[in-house]
Amino acid sequence: MTVQEISVAFADVRAATLRWAVGLPERVALVTRTLEAGHGVVVDLRVLGASHQVLVRDAAGDVLLSETVACDLPGAAAMPEQIGAPGYDFTSGVERLEADDLVARVDVLTSSLADDPDALVVSFPGVPHAVTALALRLTPDAISWESWHAYPQTGELVHTTTRATTGVSADVRN
Repeated sequence: MTVQEISVAFADVRAATLRWAVGLPERVALVTRTLEAGHGVVVDLRVLGASHQVLVRDAAGDVLLSETVACDLPGAAAMPEQIGAPGYDFTSGVERLEADDLVARVDVLTSSLADDPDALVVSFPGVPHAVTALALRLTPDAISWESWHAYPQTGELVHTTTRATTGVSADVRN
């Protein structure tokens, strides 16, 4: 897996504009990586023009869980630092870095995910180190994923971690 540069301009502006929602319908994606999670469960890692969406589907293709972190979600909740609900845990954090430190962190991140078959890394043209990355992590009892959103113009690196137990339904409240 290498970093995929897309031809769509970078749309995100800063971490404070990110919103979080569970249960939204499938949104138009710029890039999607579909991965088998076992037991008939499939996970779509999706990079949107304004961040990301993860869809967890059953064998029939029905969405069990939809999580969206994006800048264009009217009415969605501000990005929480932590959400804990039965079968679903979400954490997020924003790291503010000097320009050189952000470049170094993004370089380490993209290098560490370069050979990960369960990762998706997308860069945007014209904005060096503007990267959205997602990585799926499977355990026997849960599906987990991480995301990273780098905002070079504000020196911010957003990191989220989600853990959903297998078979979880989309009943988490925004």
